[in-house]
Amino acid sequence: MDRPHHLVVFYSSRNRNSMNALLGALQTSPVWENLRIHLPCRKNEVLETIKKYPESLLVLSIMTPDLPDAQKLIQECRLLSPPLLVCAGGPHVSAVPEDLLPWVDWLIPGEGEEAFSHLVEKWARGEIPEPPGIIRTSHRVELDQFPPFPSRIGIFGLIEVTRGCPYGCYYCQTSSIFGKDVRHRSVECISGFLSGMKKKRLLDIRFITPNAFSYGSPDGFLLNLPAVSLLLEETKKITGKKGRIFFGSFPSEIRPEFVTPDSLRLLREFTDNDNVVLGAQSGSNRMLRAIGRGHTREDFLRAAELCRRYRYKVLVDFIFGLPGENEDDEKETLGAMKYLTDMGAMIHAHSFMPLPGTFFALEKPVPISPFMKRQIGKMARDGFLFGQWQTQQKYAREMSTLKRG
Repeated sequence: MDRPHHLVVFYSSRNRNSMNALLGALQTSPVWENLRIHLPCRKNEVLETIKKYPESLLVLSIMTPDLPDAQKLIQECRLLSPPLLVCAGGPHVSAVPEDLLPWVDWLIPGEGEEAFSHLVEKWARGEIPEPPGIIRTSHRVELDQFPPFPSRIGIFGLIEVTRGCPYGCYYCQTSSIFGKDVRHRSVECISGFLSGMKKKRLLDIRFITPNAFSYGSPDGFLLNLPAVSLLLEETKKITGKKGRIFFGSFPSEIRPEFVTPDSLRLLREFTDNDNVVLGAQSGSNRMLRAIGRGHTREDFLRAAELCRRYRYKVLVDFIFGLPGENEDDEKETLGAMKYLTDMGAMIHAHSFMPLPGTFFALEKPVPISPFMKRQIGKMARDGFLFGQWQTQQKYAREMSTLKRG
């Protein structure tokens, strides 16, 4: 273990948070000092790094729409370097790891902190298992056990405070990857990372969570305001007057039933975001039941009105082309969107994609009607709607023709 071992991590903007978690876990390993970490952000940079260090371990995190590009990249890397070893994880691997078995040496589905660290330790010691193989973690990760980012190489970022979601919405991979049991990083643990960031004068603080106001909830369904208050209060205490806290805004959101006068007063007192993100997904109560959403149209309209009353800009997520959606559902969704934009809200538009591992994995998107497309386009031109719904439509079509296994 005297010579350095080169770890090439494809560090794209789409998977940065996941890679930060893996590298954060790895930095506690005894082999860390003997690793040379390379973080290429683009495909050509990956190829250049592999060419320079042909005996590297390449690490990828793969989303389903990225599968064809990932397969192509792996092929090109192996042509450059036959000794190269490849390890992959991410949402697609978590759902159907068998799809990548012919392409990579090791696959790590689900929560990868422990499995990834153990694999790299063995590789660095020359004790690698016989590839190919799927390496599974037998239990859920407790967040306090691992740093959220690799501060030892000067990388800081978003702090994951909650993992898991009890709702299991039929289109979403969160519950299938991380489970329905919610786990929270303790305030004491978070405070340590905040103090480290303050020393580096990194005072803009953002948290990762499936539902911002679920922090501290024993089951993810109940609002635990004292826990949220303690988290925000301690964060503010550490970051001080120059610090800025962003909570309930991108990259996280708030479920509408968690929006109350008390929760919004907490936001006003401790945070600096001028907007909040609400998950609605459909304006049709029939569709909300059909996708397992767990709230009603009235819930998110009430939440949006309350947020506006507390002077927040409101960004509301909607998904078009959901399985079973008909024109009546579209009209109800359009009516809800117009109601929201009339009060000054913005619509964040998505198109349904059948993601592996979800309840809707085998469903096909319902074509969005020409009428609905015209209305969406008008809202976008008027400045009330944004999002990659058209790109996601293209992804959904491509996903039906993916090269599998």
